[in-house]
Amino acid sequence: MKKFSEAVAFHGHTCGGLAMGYKACELAVEKLGLTFSEDEEIVCITETDSCTIDAIQVVLGCTAGKGNLIINCWGKNAFSFYRRDNNTSVRLVANPNAMPVNPEMVSLRPKINAGKATTAEVERFHHLSHKFIDDILAVPAAKLFLVKETAELLPSHAKIYNNVICSVCGEQVADAFAPVIDGRRICIPCLRK
Repeated sequence: MKKFSEAVAFHGHTCGGLAMGYKACELAVEKLGLTFSEDEEIVCITETDSCTIDAIQVVLGCTAGKGNLIINCWGKNAFSFYRRDNNTSVRLVANPNAMPVNPEMVSLRPKINAGKATTAEVERFHHLSHKFIDDILAVPAAKLFLVKETAELLPSHAKIYNNVICSVCGEQVADAFAPVIDGRRICIPCLRK
């Protein structure tokens, strides 16, 4: 399995979300015997668009471009992993009782995000954040997540479409996303106008 530092290098910084994504990969590897997905051998359906998914891309090779990373932006730290060759899967949901919430971090975060924190508060927040990341990485992955059955079916392999030209805007669009209306191909954004 790739190192956390490789996920950090890809993501650009270290954070709790990236650490949680890394630990989700660690547990998925343990539960399903996963390795890096060169193509679509592994599929991940994530229920968040947070930093966690960058770790999944680096560690397991699931990407939106290959069609084996599907992002449902539901705000949940929940990840369904599928292994195509033996039809196994697991859904990992962040255990709300695994990591105690630090009230000081919670109270500092809005000030940091609003740009209203003092230099000392920013330094304190970064110190607490780094400790939190270290704590996440030190906890066994099995304690960080609840293991559940996947709720969604394994998606089919990614499809490659032919391009057509939208009759309204003149831009290329995959033919599956440009229905024929009154004999003319129209892309979805033009349909919404």
